[in-house]
Amino acid sequence: MLVPALGLSQGGFSPDAWVWTGALAAWAAALGVVLGDDAGALRQAWAWLVAVGGLLAWTILSATWSAHAVQSVLDARRTLCYAAVVLALVVLARPGGDRAIVLATHLAITFVVVYALVSYLLGPHNAQEFEGYLLDEPLGYANAVGIVAVLGTLLAIGIASRAATAVGRAAAGATVPPFLLALQLSGSHASWLALAAGGAAAVLLEEVPLRLARIAGAVALPAVALVLLGRESELAALPTPRVDGWVVALAGLACAVGAAGLAYRFGAGGAAAKRIPARVVVAATVAGLGLALAAVIVYGASTEPRASYYRVAWHDEYAGHPVLGTGAGTFALYWARSGHVVSRGGALDVHSLYLETLAELGPVGLVLLLAALLLPLRAALGGRRSAYVPAAAAAYVAFLVHAGLDWDWEMPVVVVAALSCGGALVSSTLAGRSRVGPVARVAVLGTALVLGAFAIAGARSNTTPAASPQKEEAPPERGLFRAARLATGYEWP
Repeated sequence: MLVPALGLSQGGFSPDAWVWTGALAAWAAALGVVLGDDAGALRQAWAWLVAVGGLLAWTILSATWSAHAVQSVLDARRTLCYAAVVLALVVLARPGGDRAIVLATHLAITFVVVYALVSYLLGPHNAQEFEGYLLDEPLGYANAVGIVAVLGTLLAIGIASRAATAVGRAAAGATVPPFLLALQLSGSHASWLALAAGGAAAVLLEEVPLRLARIAGAVALPAVALVLLGRESELAALPTPRVDGWVVALAGLACAVGAAGLAYRFGAGGAAAKRIPARVVVAATVAGLGLALAAVIVYGASTEPRASYYRVAWHDEYAGHPVLGTGAGTFALYWARSGHVVSRGGALDVHSLYLETLAELGPVGLVLLLAALLLPLRAALGGRRSAYVPAAAAAYVAFLVHAGLDWDWEMPVVVVAALSCGGALVSSTLAGRSRVGPVARVAVLGTALVLGAFAIAGARSNTTPAASPQKEEAPPERGLFRAARLATGYEWP
């Protein structure tokens, strides 16, 4: 539910979306412990909850030393939403729930991408101020459309390879061509890199890689043909494209039908193969993530304006504040002071989650972030892998790679979709149900109510992402209490 709603709300970029996102997720977690006695994945994923909670607490605390305290608390409000989503995913996890989460996430992404394509191909072909003719709506950011399409592609191939029926396999396979068309029209090069990384992870984790190869081969012809048509149409580059949007839309429909038929007919089967040992998977995954990180650094450092973003984040922010950082959400302030705005334009984010976190929250913040993001992968690398783990892990790895090259963290639709895949990984570890004790129940309920209350409190805030402090009357209090008052609109004692 959250992914389509965020998708239709500019990807959730506006603080207004964080109010209902955090509240709904927190209330879902609260209802989970009030209406039932199942512990979900609290025992298995307690470390994930601690890491996410630690990241939230450190983000809030950074307002006390921040160069722009109000923006730091604003950043914390967004992180609060993610903490509430993780809490809900853990509390509501059930044995076998990974299948339901993967299918629901794929369906939600399909809705967002199909809506985006229909609006783009059949609507007016107008240039946007920053994105030109790229496919960016309804998210408002072309690269976000690209990575969402990548997540959908990886989930679709994984679902099709494990579908119990030919109809299910055909339905999942039919979504691959539209996803790849959206990726092409978004012009997101980083998303193609993320797709490659996620595909490699899927192959490593799949017990019978030939299953993936068969379904990918079955849908390859219509998918590649549609991508080439989208490229040659120049829809994403020219005011008057070579091929009209309605022609591409009809071709997309035909390719989706063709992919469904080919998946139905040729996507089944796969010879049995010996399972890859867990230690080999772990070693290969670590090596792969290292290579992906190297590719991210090389790509980001060699392309503008990312290279300039990275230099400002490293030299102006982190080098001057190597212990604590400059405070969450402060990169825009340093970018505005750097003198690059005239030649490179404005920027609110580093376009690398990891470098930005290091610059703004210091080494402690980066460690907390990495723990919060990497802990769900333990389920994928463990001894027990359910049928939908490769698909969820592939999409999750793609997100981790892409987050190193773009500002995914600022687009809740991307993060919530990725966290859902992480929740599917956590659910796959559950062998049976267990009861939640009274202490744990009270702790979860109290945490959920606090998160929900603070999410709603943010509705009174007029603060929005900005490059410089907004003009407001200076209050007598300082530090965290001042930032909290300005960020929520409440008079704090």
